[in-house]
Amino acid sequence: MWRPLAHALAVLLAGAVTACAAPAASTLDSQLQATRWQLQTATNGQGQPITALFPTVAGTERHFVLEFTDGRLGIRGGCNAMGGSYQIGPGAQLQAGPLMATRKGCEAPLMQADATLSALLAQAWQLRLDQGPPQLLRFGSANGQTLVWTRAPAP
Repeated sequence: MWRPLAHALAVLLAGAVTACAAPAASTLDSQLQATRWQLQTATNGQGQPITALFPTVAGTERHFVLEFTDGRLGIRGGCNAMGGSYQIGPGAQLQAGPLMATRKGCEAPLMQADATLSALLAQAWQLRLDQGPPQLLRFGSANGQTLVWTRAPAP
């Protein structure tokens, strides 16, 4: 008699945990829709700046801008525009799908910035949204890398 009751209780608890986790991801995803973010800082697993993400061309530092729109993310700021699908899973984990990019040729620092960000976004990231001000979107990776984005005004 206790086994069926224990099994039913385990199924109920698993469903409750899943139900609790889903709204958090869904809520974060809805908060990110139709938003733009400018990359402010990026560090590797040892806390050192990832300087390739902040290329300087003709004396001007370029900044990446990330947009979330209709279940897709778009990135501008290096040489090429990049974009793709994404999902936010339980625990606010972001997983970007394969990124597509335009195929322009640019100065080497811009091309390197694109390649670096594309490689970084291929991994899973833990997201945290800080309401601020300023409003910040923090990406953290399992190996200690961080990307910090500041909410940017709509174009």
